[in-house]
Amino acid sequence: MNEITLTGVETIDNTDSTYTCPAKVVLNGEETSVNTVDYQGALTTTLTAISPRFGTVVGGTSVTFTGLNFPTDTSSYTIIIDGIVCPVDAATTTSVTCTTGSRPGLVETSLEINIDGQGLVSNNGLVYKYVSVWSSDTTWGGEFAPMDGESIYVPSGLNLLVDCDNCPHINALIVEGSLIFAPDANPNHERYFDANYIFVNGGLMEVGTEEFPYTSKITITMHGLISDPYLPIYGNKVIGVRYGTLDMHGIERNITWTVLENTVEAGGSVITLQQPVDWQAGEMIAIASTDYESRHGEHRTILSIDDSRTVITLDQPLDYKHFAETQSYGTDGDFIEMRAEVGLLSRNVVYRGDPETSPANQYGATIFLHSNGDDSLTCRLSYIELTNVGQAFKIGRYAVHFHMIGAVHNSYAKGLGTHQGNNRAFTLHGTHYLRLEKNVAYEVKGHTVFIEDAVETNNYIKDNLIIKTKRSWSLLNTDQTPACFWITHPNNIFIGNHAAGSDRYGFWYDL
Repeated sequence: MNEITLTGVETIDNTDSTYTCPAKVVLNGEETSVNTVDYQGALTTTLTAISPRFGTVVGGTSVTFTGLNFPTDTSSYTIIIDGIVCPVDAATTTSVTCTTGSRPGLVETSLEINIDGQGLVSNNGLVYKYVSVWSSDTTWGGEFAPMDGESIYVPSGLNLLVDCDNCPHINALIVEGSLIFAPDANPNHERYFDANYIFVNGGLMEVGTEEFPYTSKITITMHGLISDPYLPIYGNKVIGVRYGTLDMHGIERNITWTVLENTVEAGGSVITLQQPVDWQAGEMIAIASTDYESRHGEHRTILSIDDSRTVITLDQPLDYKHFAETQSYGTDGDFIEMRAEVGLLSRNVVYRGDPETSPANQYGATIFLHSNGDDSLTCRLSYIELTNVGQAFKIGRYAVHFHMIGAVHNSYAKGLGTHQGNNRAFTLHGTHYLRLEKNVAYEVKGHTVFIEDAVETNNYIKDNLIIKTKRSWSLLNTDQTPACFWITHPNNIFIGNHAAGSDRYGFWYDL
């Protein structure tokens, strides 16, 4: 076997300079010099942003690419988007603007910017997407847009942008291309989308991204009964993901949960928090129990919040006392903080089961994530609300279920507000390297954060708040004596989590 070693290569980190990089190859112990590489930073053009991110397949959209080291000569550029030339209109040292042409057919998204004498621009993974807009007749071949009860197939190479405010109730959406929900410029704008099944099969469903969160309001409602047909493995009333990507990102909240500054007595309707928050009037919060009855956790709606962002007036008086003091012990200055936790449940992006049947049947919406192989899918959820979720009496039908994927380095659930859950909140089954951070879960049945088979490792579970975990008379026998956190393998990282009320246990290590 030949042994080859490359030596003498320098790391370049100054784009303003010119470097000559000497290199040598050692082949079976004999050293041989090879041609040097000249690197000129001034000729290296890097893309940092694209605006807008989307434009219609009809064309005519002015797109600006922003970055570093752009030449000002417009004739030196060749920009090709999805195989279509985008003629350049203007250029500066930090940007170039072109106008898109029409793009017929089904074409995978691609971007190539070439500069004469400099070569290809480094795109940093950024792309511009040609989209077919739901409200446009051309999207549906000049025919009628879908109506209630119909199903939609989004093939690979098609990016469907949903812009209807009250979309028809869709039976099934099969997504092999992209299903994109873009926010409105008005933060108070509300959009509603209803479906029975959404199945992302190698495609993308995007409700905002981490960099570009959904900044207006949207409610995605899933419908269905236990008797309705099942997608094999994934079930019904579900967003299922197989070899694809699910991105759902609401507006980031600076604090998802905190604690009381002062004790509030039963009958009180004003609470004071220990730190300022960005919570708003009309949003729902949960307050943990501090007595011997875990079900004395309560939820209320914020009526108003003062200028200090710490004093909240509730829409109704509290039924129970909620304690908040620092208690000192002994003579060495030892103390324990004993304070009721307060968590924010509301978010501007809402995923839910239909309110007409879900509570009565204990049969809510689910997110089921499964495909074979490490990082074979990606699910990124941040600052969204899940309510009327989980399906009681059904194994595997949890609010968010990472099922037998393996390593999921690129996936996470961060800052979610989950409440009124019929069957767990987060299940990690055959899953490693998942991040659960800053989530709040309230009034969920069964083990709320559930590590299933004792093979799951290296999951990072930090700063989550679980309030009022309730027993379930289905699933495992142990769900009749549930834990806020059910932990089956010691090689998982738990930091700063609070178990704030359960019908039986806070942390249950079943090792």
